[in-house]
Amino acid sequence: MLRLRPIHATDHPDAWAGLLGGLGLLRALDFGDWVEFDAPHGRVALHRAAAAGAAPGTTRLAFEVGDLDEFARRTREAGTEVVLSDAGYGPTAVLRGPDGLEIMADAQKERDLPAGADAAVHVMPVWNTPDVAGAVLTLRNMGARIRAVGEGWTLLEAKNGGRVAVRAAQTTRLDLSFHHDGDAAALLDRMRSAGLAARPADGASGRALAVSDPDGGADVLIGVGAADGE
Repeated sequence: MLRLRPIHATDHPDAWAGLLGGLGLLRALDFGDWVEFDAPHGRVALHRAAAAGAAPGTTRLAFEVGDLDEFARRTREAGTEVVLSDAGYGPTAVLRGPDGLEIMADAQKERDLPAGADAAVHVMPVWNTPDVAGAVLTLRNMGARIRAVGEGWTLLEAKNGGRVAVRAAQTTRLDLSFHHDGDAAALLDRMRSAGLAARPADGASGRALAVSDPDGGADVLIGVGAADGE
């Protein structure tokens, strides 16, 4: 099993909950400082920044796996080093991309998707990196599969849900973003009905929507339409 579940540190979990809900994800777990939202294709964990010991607005690339030891063994055999540790809330696998980006994985049992989640929603963080080839290789060694390739970017997919877009950039950064396979106008109407100031993204020719980051960072982007054309 390999399912994407980025961990987003925030000072505004309620605002993020509204954003994720308007997009079509549903709250599945709530432990106060840690809340998880499910989509048919990936999950998002919101971690209150003070409890996470992380800067508000930052996202960690993280996955869920079925068997942590087996995941570590296969990833090492593929060529990427993995360190098993206890992060304070259970066993965790930690590895790094060639640009230094830290990636986490922990073992989780399957759970039923909450009723009403939008089947068209994909969790899709963007890994901005000066080493696209190295980042892609790291994700492939973990078990992700290439879905599409373009000039300066590669889109990969986790077997059990979620996508990672790897894009060429001068510096390393992970941005929390999403993709929706449905109609842009319908999604825009739904998000606005949920009280979100969503709008077409500049220069995207209607193929992406943007909504303000509750933590005050760059806009959160939602690609819309055929993912192969990312």
